[in-house]
Order: sequence, then structure tokens, then C-alpha cells
Amino acid sequence: MAKESLPRLTQAQIRELATEQSFERGELYYRQGAIFNAMRQGLELRADCQGSTIYHVQAKLNQQGLESSRCTCPYDWGGLCKHQVALLLTYIHDPQQFQVIPPMSELLAAHSREDLVALIGRMIQRHPELLYLVELSAPHPANQPMEMSTYRRKAQQALRREDPEEIAEGLQGLMEAAKHLLERGDWLNAGALYHLLLEELTVSYDYEMFEIDYDGDVACITQDAIAGLNQCLSKAQDLDAQVRRDWLTALFEAELKDLELGGIDFAAGASEALLAWATDEDWEWLEPQIRDAIAKHDRWAKEQLVNLLAQRQQQSGRGQAASDLIHELGTPEQRAFLLVEEGKFEDAIAIAEESFSHLPGLVTQFADALLKANRSDLALQWISQQQTQNPRYGYKDWLSQFHRTHGHPELALTMDYEEFQAHPSFPRYLELRKFAQSLGAWDELHSKIIQQLEQSKQTSLLIDIAVEEGEGDRAWQLLRSDPRSQFTRAEVVAKAIEATHPQDAIALYNQLANRFIEQRNRGAYQSAASYLKRVKALHEATQTQEDWRSTIQQIRTKYARLPALQDELNRAGL
Repeated sequence: MAKESLPRLTQAQIRELATEQSFERGELYYRQGAIFNAMRQGLELRADCQGSTIYHVQAKLNQQGLESSRCTCPYDWGGLCKHQVALLLTYIHDPQQFQVIPPMSELLAAHSREDLVALIGRMIQRHPELLYLVELSAPHPANQPMEMSTYRRKAQQALRREDPEEIAEGLQGLMEAAKHLLERGDWLNAGALYHLLLEELTVSYDYEMFEIDYDGDVACITQDAIAGLNQCLSKAQDLDAQVRRDWLTALFEAELKDLELGGIDFAAGASEALLAWATDEDWEWLEPQIRDAIAKHDRWAKEQLVNLLAQRQQQSGRGQAASDLIHELGTPEQRAFLLVEEGKFEDAIAIAEESFSHLPGLVTQFADALLKANRSDLALQWISQQQTQNPRYGYKDWLSQFHRTHGHPELALTMDYEEFQAHPSFPRYLELRKFAQSLGAWDELHSKIIQQLEQSKQTSLLIDIAVEEGEGDRAWQLLRSDPRSQFTRAEVVAKAIEATHPQDAIALYNQLANRFIEQRNRGAYQSAASYLKRVKALHEATQTQEDWRSTIQQIRTKYARLPALQDELNRAGL
């Protein structure tokens, strides 16, 4: 038998796919032998990993290395989790641990029909939820209605689970079944299954589920069902009128649920599908439902529904009807912005003053709309009035940008400086410096800013400025003058004075390391080790290695009963 050619996977590749912390912990798991029940079937790896509990890990390889991987642990901080790292390191270094399983076709080829029937029967007896797969595989004429009650029970059963990942996993089999039907040209039953899923998800997905669906696992199933139903509608030239109405109704109900939840993209693609596939006859019953929903909603949700009707009118070549509809049913914002487009500026401003002058985001958007309509005079007048009436909303940034682009940079600089005085921050400082330098006004303004910050005791900001401008000594003096800033700026100052005051930098890094050690957790120990590595490097640079040996020995002795800390110090080469 020819030797099987397997993809080459390297430790460097795995390291690139994981965070440093996940890789190090996964490497430790591998060394401790946490991987067991390892098996390989073709290019797929599966195993159990002993962590805080037993997790099930899978990986699929390709000729470039790793194609995909999964783990049942709750890790969600980017890249591979430590259990996946342990699995892949085991594959690289101890491939003999993996029991090689022949392809499924080979495993089953030797069985008789009776044996296979008995085997499937035993599997269903142990896992009754697999029955729907057998039903799906039964011969059935394409595009002849199937009985969907089993699939509905399966969906409802999955949606009664409490964990969103388990819900999504339970529904994924139904999604795959629908995809299989669609691939074999049975768009009628594929659409029925997508429709069923969308109905059940729309009913079940409420605020409580939204709050636990952190990663959108369940919401993504809804989006996939909508995309599938969209595909089926594209094939459905001869679809029964009632079935068509049911499918479109499910899309609309999903859109309403999304609006109810605040627009979380639960029903992404639903409105587009309605616009793409609803016929004139469909809109005769659909439009009254949308109008009824418009009457029950306000603000953002109402705006989305009005837009849906307006898009339908525009799609049908009735632009004026779309405008009339917005004037009739639209929110004040929609009507005001449309009036600007129509050149009816006084009417637009009257609505804006009455309806959304208390909403700063809309205020500036409305001003931008006036600018786009070539009415810069009205835009400036509008924002200036709002700044006077509601100064706490801070429209000076908009006014500054306006004066920059309309030939009054000195006035813009004055406004930027006033805003910095009111709300000093490092990003504002950098932006102000850049603008003032372009006008040749920085030297004088710089002195005023530093004086103001010193008077108001903005030590942390002064330290950031000193470090950024290469004044490490001044940053060190400022840090010593204000003990409070040592909790937030010690690291940045230590880096700035490594070359000029290495012993002071060493003291700061030691202080930071001790502070993190006292937090008593693995992540804090890793941070402490990183600071101690800087201490070691500085001692080496200043030829004071004996002091370093004394320091690290004291730490190891003092915290001898903290094995996790000792482990991190070892990992850091300390």
C-alpha cells in the first residue's frame, strides 16, 4: 500500500494562529499529555482534551496547513484556543498517538444491507434526534411537498436549549438538510425548511436570547435561513400563491422582530429579499401590513419601514410617489432631509428646530445636508444657533472644520484651542499642534497650553506630552511630583528614561512588577515577568548583573509558594 501523503504543519504556523498566551498554555497542555482519544480520518483530526473539564477538539488540514478547527470550550479572544494548540502540537510531535480511521465509505463497504439497517437503528435508538436525517434521505420526488412536522419539532427542541452555541449546533443540521435539498434542485422543500426555521427563530428570539447570544451564533442561523429562502424565491416561478405569501410573510415578520430588537441585523437581507421577489400582487397585501406597522412604531423603526415602502416606489419608477409617501408617513427627520433635497430650506429648518434640535448627531447631519445643497450660509447659521442654544452638545468641532474649509483658519484655530481648554486630552493636543504648526502659530500657543495644564495640575497629560516630545527628564520630574500618576504613567516614563536614567527606570519596572504580582493571577504574573525582563536587560546594559541576581532571588524566595508565578518566570528565562 502506498504511503499516505499528509500535509506538513509546523509549530511556527500554529504560533502565528494563536495568541502568545494561548500558545504557551496549549504547549503546556501538550507536554502534560492532556490530549487523549486522538484519531485521524483522512485530513480530519479529532480528540478530547483534559482542561477544567473535558473538551472535544477538531481540526481539518489542507495542503497549506490548517484549514479550520473547532473546540467546545467557550474561548473567544481571537485565534486558536489552548486546546486546539495542544491538539495540533500533538499531531506535529506525536503523530503516532492518532488512531487512523479509514474513510467512512471503506468502513461501511463490508457491511450488508441488513447490517447497515441494524446499525442505523441502534444509532437512532441511542440518539433519537438523528431520525430526521433518515427521513431526509428517504426517496422523495423533487418539488413535491414533504411532511415538515419532524423538522419543526427538531427546531423547537434546539431552541429550548439555554446555550446559544448548542442552539446553533442543533439548528445547523436542519440548515444543512435545507442546503442539501436546494443543491439537488428541490427548491420547494428547501424553501419550506428555510421558512420553517425562520418562523421558529423569529418567534423564539427575544431580548433574553439576544443578551446571551454574545457571538451572534443564533442570529447568524437566521441570516442564513433568509439567504436560503431568498435563493428559493429566485427559483420559484411556479410557486403556489399561498406558499409564496407564507414565505414573504416570514421575511416581513423577521424584519419586524429585528426592528423590535433595535436593529441588530437579526434579519439582515430580509427587506432586500422582499424588494427583489414580491410582485405587484404581493405588494397589494404586503403594503397595508407595512403601513399598519408604521403606525405602531416611531423614530428609527418607523424610518426603516417608510424607507422600505419608498424603495418599492422608486424601484417601480415612481420617484414622486416615493417622495409623497415620505411626506405623508415619514419621521420628522426624513421629511426635513427630503425638503432640503427639494430646495425647500425654510420648511426643512422649521421641522428641524421643532423636532430634533436636541439630537446633536442629527443636528450636524442636517447641517451637512445643507452644505451638500450649496447653502453653506444656512448651515453655518443653523449650527451657530444650536451652539448658542445648546452649548453642552459641543458643536465647535463642526464649526472649526467649517472655518478651515471656508477660508477662516485662524478662527478655526481659536475654536480648537477653546475646545482643548474645555476638554484637554492627548489626541486633541496632537491635532491642535499639527494645525497650529501649519499656520506658524505653534510656539506661542505651546507655551500657553503648558502653562494652563500646569496650573490645572494635569500631570498625566503633561507626562504624555513630555514623552512624546522627547523630554524624558521632564517626564520623570513630573512623575515624581505626583504620586497619583505613578499608577498610570510609570511604564511610559520608564521606557522614556531607560537611556538617561537606567537605575530610575529599573526602580519603576520593579515597582510595576511587584504591583502585578500582588494581583495573584496568571495574566498578572505574565505582565510582571515582562517588566522583569526589562529590569534584567537594563542591569546587563549597565554592568550591574549582580544586582539583578539579587533582585530575582529575592522575588523567587518571597513568592516561593506561588507556582504559577515561578512558572511564568521560568518561561521568561528569568
